Parts: sequence; C-alpha cells; structure tokens
Amino acid sequence: MAVTAEKRTFSVDELWELSHRSDRLLELVRGELREMAPTAPEHGFVELRLGARLMEFVEKQALGAVVTGEVGFVLRATDPATVRAADVAFISAKKLPDGDLPKKFPYFAPDLVAEILSPNDAYGDVMEKVNDWLAAGVNLVWVVDPAHQVVHVYRIGQPVHVLQAGDRLSGEDVLPGFECAVSEIFAR
Repeated sequence: MAVTAEKRTFSVDELWELSHRSDRLLELVRGELREMAPTAPEHGFVELRLGARLMEFVEKQALGAVVTGEVGFVLRATDPATVRAADVAFISAKKLPDGDLPKKFPYFAPDLVAEILSPNDAYGDVMEKVNDWLAAGVNLVWVVDPAHQVVHVYRIGQPVHVLQAGDRLSGEDVLPGFECAVSEIFAR
C-alpha cells in the first residue's frame, strides 16, 4: 500500500517570513510555494524602461504609484492563499488613500500589471499568472516579450490583443492618456 504525503500549504504571513529570511524569490499560489529564478539583464532593462515611462506619466498627474521588482500582492488571503509578484504594477490613488505605499504585501490587486517574459517562462505558467491577476480584479495585464519584441494585452472577457514594434501601447481606461511606442520599451 502506497502512502502519499500530504502537501503543506503556506499562509501569507509564512511567505512574508520565508521571503525575508532567505535569498529565494517566492510566490504563493493556492497555498503552494513557487520559487522564481533570478532574471537576466535584458529582463531588468525592459522592466525599467516600461516602469520609468509609466512612473513619469503617473507622477505628473498624481494618479497613484508605479512599483517594480517582483512586488507581492495578496490576491487571495485564505483557502488557500495566493500572493503573486508583479514585474511592474500601477496602483491607483484611490487604493492609497493616505498616499503611502504598504510596508508589507498589500491585500488588494493593482490596477495594471506588466509581466516581462524570461526565456525559461513556460506558456502555461504565464497564462496561469495572467488569469490570477485578472480574476483578482486587475483591469489590464501586459505580457511583454523581449525575445519577439511584442506585448500581449489582456482584459477580462476580451480576446488577447498583440502589439508589435510599430504599434502604440495604451493605458486605455486604466491610465487614460498614457501611450508609448512598443519599440521604445525594447530600444537600447
């Protein structure tokens, strides 16, 4: 008779403690810890290019805050918990009533998330993460693909829209007036 070990589920607080006691980059997906690999310089470059453009726009209009660098957001607190990390995220001012950014994982979803693909990212894992963001209330998800220099735009209940180098990336109704050429995100 085979004996199967029961999988351990982790809480948001346990993830917080683990992530601050080790060098590991972790997410919590339905109670399961998932380790993320460090990224290559190209990933960081694209993350910074896009984040800087968003931050400049958001700060000029006092719309909220832009954060980068695998910032964790609690998308589900219990049964079991999910904390996803965003490469780039926009948080509207209405979610930051006193203007301060949370000191721990916020218990809300950002308004916009950009995920920068790495060469080792599996399609199924990326789509699972996109679906988690959308299910949690993120209004707009951009999946930025440096290898092909395209951006996939996701909104709940709408077909994916693929933007190429000659197209313009728009903040749509999440960040009205924000636009940048897709080619600018990848330009060196």
